[in-house]
Amino acid sequence: MKNIFETLEQNKFDYDEIKEKSIISLKDDKEYDMNVIIGFQGRQEFFSPLIESFEKAFAYYKNIDSSKTFCFTFVEHDLESKSQSLLEDKVNYIWTPGNVSEKYSRSFAYNFGVKYSNKAKYYVLHDIDILVKENFFEELYENLKDSRCIQTYGKRRVLYLSQELTPKVIAGEVDFNTFDENTPDVSLPMYAGKPALGSKGGSIVVERGLYYEIGGFDPELFWGYAAEDQMFWNKAATVLGEVDYADNPPIDIFHMWHPPTSNTNPMVYEMEGYMHQYNGMKKKDRFRYLEIQKNALKDG
Repeated sequence: MKNIFETLEQNKFDYDEIKEKSIISLKDDKEYDMNVIIGFQGRQEFFSPLIESFEKAFAYYKNIDSSKTFCFTFVEHDLESKSQSLLEDKVNYIWTPGNVSEKYSRSFAYNFGVKYSNKAKYYVLHDIDILVKENFFEELYENLKDSRCIQTYGKRRVLYLSQELTPKVIAGEVDFNTFDENTPDVSLPMYAGKPALGSKGGSIVVERGLYYEIGGFDPELFWGYAAEDQMFWNKAATVLGEVDYADNPPIDIFHMWHPPTSNTNPMVYEMEGYMHQYNGMKKKDRFRYLEIQKNALKDG
């Protein structure tokens, strides 16, 4: 396996050069309190339920605190734009061809979205297959307080909708706002027959300053199914000491079923190796890594 610093150098790229090849369609150029960024490739069946769930959550919180402002950004990383006509009238829409690999990179999509969509005090980096309840932002702000970065869900897990329940939710036949872990066809994440708690990523909220301080995500190292969420968590913890979950009150969010992707990346173990290299560094070397990624991402 290559040294992590050598791989960063080998795979470095220029965001502004890629911007020139991309589509950036924003509703305005205002700064917001919170910008929800969705990175995606394909999965168009999830557009409507996801947009509806967040629009309801935005409206719900506006009735609690009308001073807070939200925007919603979808970043499509693909070889060509496939979703502009479906999205740009509803949300901020960005399409980009990406950097290192033709395979989808959430790391690149998130970094590109933070750099070139609306500035915000906080960013929610959120997966396209995860729904939030209408009181999501009420509970999120209760958890956030003065924190710089937290997972947006509680109890160290996302709840999973079954293959049978997911199409009913997509069709609007059932209201998932009433769901919890005891709802039929809703389950905890499982591994080897036991609940698999300790999830990282999926949906994380981070202060703008911290995002740039740690150099965001790491598209030089991760694409396809990979360990980019764990790496982001570890980088944030290098600065903060720890990253909390949204446990006060505990927030439930819901993963819609789709065919598993965990066995689709032949480089997954090599990519996990980069994460382990970072974890095994001395503290001064971890901060050197963060400085390199901060300079690569460049706030501006």
